[in-house]
Amino acid sequence: MTGIPANVNPLTRLEIMRLRFLMPAALLIAAAGCDSTLTTQPADRVPAEQVIIDASSARAALVGAYDALQSLDYYGLGLEMLGDLSADNADHVGTFQYLGQVDRNQLQADNTAVTDTWIAIYDAIARVNLILQKVPNVPGITDAERDQILGEAHFLRALHYHNLVKLWGDVPMPLEPLNSPTEAAAMTRTPKADVYTQILQDLTQAEQLMTTDKQPRQASIGAVRALRSRVLLYKEDWQGALDAANAVGGMGYELAPNFADLFTDEGTDTPEDIFRVSFTAVEFNEMGYYYLFDGRWEIAPTADLYSAYSASDLRRDLTVGEDDGDYEGTKFPTTIGAEDLHVIRYAEVILNKAEALARLGRLAEAVTEYNAIRVRAGLLPHVLGTDVTSQTDVLNEIWNERRLELALEGDRWPDLVRTGRAMEVLGLSPDRAFQQLYPIPARELIVSTGLTQNPGY
Repeated sequence: MTGIPANVNPLTRLEIMRLRFLMPAALLIAAAGCDSTLTTQPADRVPAEQVIIDASSARAALVGAYDALQSLDYYGLGLEMLGDLSADNADHVGTFQYLGQVDRNQLQADNTAVTDTWIAIYDAIARVNLILQKVPNVPGITDAERDQILGEAHFLRALHYHNLVKLWGDVPMPLEPLNSPTEAAAMTRTPKADVYTQILQDLTQAEQLMTTDKQPRQASIGAVRALRSRVLLYKEDWQGALDAANAVGGMGYELAPNFADLFTDEGTDTPEDIFRVSFTAVEFNEMGYYYLFDGRWEIAPTADLYSAYSASDLRRDLTVGEDDGDYEGTKFPTTIGAEDLHVIRYAEVILNKAEALARLGRLAEAVTEYNAIRVRAGLLPHVLGTDVTSQTDVLNEIWNERRLELALEGDRWPDLVRTGRAMEVLGLSPDRAFQQLYPIPARELIVSTGLTQNPGY
């Protein structure tokens, strides 16, 4: 589909536009299988039944599923940017007014950043749904490779739905490809609890199907267990989060010896890597471009974030650069965008474990866990009974370490919301509580009349 005729009525035009992002996998996989850079016929649409037909096209489909993560509206910028700009870690200092809405927590249902990230995530879901539907019946592929592809697809779908549910709450949950505008228009919101049930089912299936323990730039058993620790933390299943984190810890992951090793120009491998998104100078991210003085400098770390680090914290200057009261995000060292960005790394798993232990009242063990993060940062370890004396103290220190360790990686806003601290930390008035969930994009409500908006928008 190269264009939408002008005489098509507006609702139909929107349905067509929606279908274009609900079924992009066919287009990308078809492109991946082309042998020539020239063609004499339009090749932007391929029937779904012709897309994944053999081992080669199944592999291409999986490549396409990972390619979706590189979107500038997803892990290439959008998701991380929203997670810090909505919170107290980043300020809008540029000219894009829709980002000013995010920064001020004055979102509207037509906000470009929110809408584009929503679309990018559902684009990614459409790709994995096609894999999950077609690959089981593809000939000419070994059972082991088939299972690995399906396992990786289940992991990716779990990741996508968790990113949706933690920002929007109840969300549409298609589990099969949508093949027509009518199907797309019929979508309704699935309750958050049911989405979480599906996320955990996908993670269970992923772990059962995959045989690869570790591969930091693709899904693995280690990535499944790490994501499960995150998901169960959000569900407040403290014992489950602890068990999942322990399972990751038993696989040989370690903190990188130097924090700086995690954020190099092209993404140097470290023992801390669990799952990263690959980028190159051609398939680039825009994190550094948006955060650095010599880039666009559209967003900047806040003075509050900079001052939250002690002067002796090795993470401070590697995360936030300061110049005469202006701040840049030095965690992403170039404007080229070839850094391989972390989706989940072992430091987060340690902090997940620490919080689960603290919630279970096992304070001494919790302090031991988060001390590993402090010591790597060049800080003195805390002593229970001296530096921290209560469960509240320990939780506050864990949350502070989450902020300092994961700053500018998109975790701050979801962390504030899940722990019930967003209103207080950001100083929002009670009538703004609804902003803790993002608005369902206005265009979705027009197309799918069964969708409802989050209250307040």
